[in-house]
Amino acid sequence: MKNVRDPKARAELSAMIERRRRELSERPDVSQTMRKLSQSSSRNPIGPQKKKRSAGLTFAISAAAVLLLLTCAAGAVVVTAGSLKLRNQLSSPSTTVEQFYSALHLKNYDQAYGYFSASAQSRLSRGAFADQYASLDQINGIVQSYPIRSAETHGNTATVVAALTRRANSDTAQLQTLHLVLENGNWRIDSIVTGDTVPIPTATS
Repeated sequence: MKNVRDPKARAELSAMIERRRRELSERPDVSQTMRKLSQSSSRNPIGPQKKKRSAGLTFAISAAAVLLLLTCAAGAVVVTAGSLKLRNQLSSPSTTVEQFYSALHLKNYDQAYGYFSASAQSRLSRGAFADQYASLDQINGIVQSYPIRSAETHGNTATVVAALTRRANSDTAQLQTLHLVLENGNWRIDSIVTGDTVPIPTATS
């Protein structure tokens, strides 16, 4: 657009622009739009700020988390202790002796031999063990009962006394003293000493 050099023309142009501006400002739709644009350009909207967590709430959450960890740790200790107790019961000297005689009762000589310690197995072979106990079964009958009379443990060694009864002579029991050693967490029979023969008490009416 060419510059307006005539002072009269410039005055008329300014008056026209001012009149047009007043007309636009008086229109509701234009004035409202201008106000919105003015408001939006005059500030930078900021989203809602997060409320700060109070110190008391933070402490309560931390305390609850610590309590939960302590509870889990205590539960793990109880479970571990229970497992160890059960394992000790399953591998106790008396349990090993009972399992040994139970295998003999079933004539499972191979399983019974497995309850011997490494030292005992080095002194008696598996075949010799089976022959020895098979002969005893033929002569005196199979193992019938074997109640434990006493059991003592001293560190890694233990002594168990059992009253062994065979089927051919069920009125008497032979006392056998079994010496055990602890090997790899399991009790194993290291030697068996045969003792006296005693009568089996009969129930009185």
